[in-house]
Amino acid sequence: MLLRPRRSTFKSSHKKRTLVIYLPKSFRKKLKYGQVGIKSLNHSTLIYNKHLFKLKVFLKKSVRRSNVTGRKLWLNLFPQIPITKKVIGSRMGKGKGKPSNWAAELTTGAVFIELRNLRLGRANYFLTQTMYKLPGKYEIVLKYDTLIPLIAFKNKYARYNNKY
Repeated sequence: MLLRPRRSTFKSSHKKRTLVIYLPKSFRKKLKYGQVGIKSLNHSTLIYNKHLFKLKVFLKKSVRRSNVTGRKLWLNLFPQIPITKKVIGSRMGKGKGKPSNWAAELTTGAVFIELRNLRLGRANYFLTQTMYKLPGKYEIVLKYDTLIPLIAFKNKYARYNNKY
């Protein structure tokens, strides 16, 4: 089932006419929960609920056997903007169309996908694949704490040391 709000009192929304963009608390500029994530570099884009659902299904593959490995996934986006569309063949006038879709707005610098306890190669693969599926430009963000074990994992003979 596609993502959409359970209830909405006024289903069709007005156009946004202000230039000020208020970020919800879910949009963070840094990683809060995970160790690896995707950061948006676009000015402002809409991501539809179909794309978000496909991403959610695809990223659940990366978190398989999470009860054994402790892997976690956070998707900090939810489609709450209604998008209306008039019926094909209808005449001009008679108001706004019915809501046909729901979308989520992504702003600049928002970290909206976070992963924890994944190896660097596996996380890099899944996040690059999701970046191909999304419109616009994105980058992979790492937490500083994860760099030390990942460097040691890359070089088999390197020891874990905190000199970095």
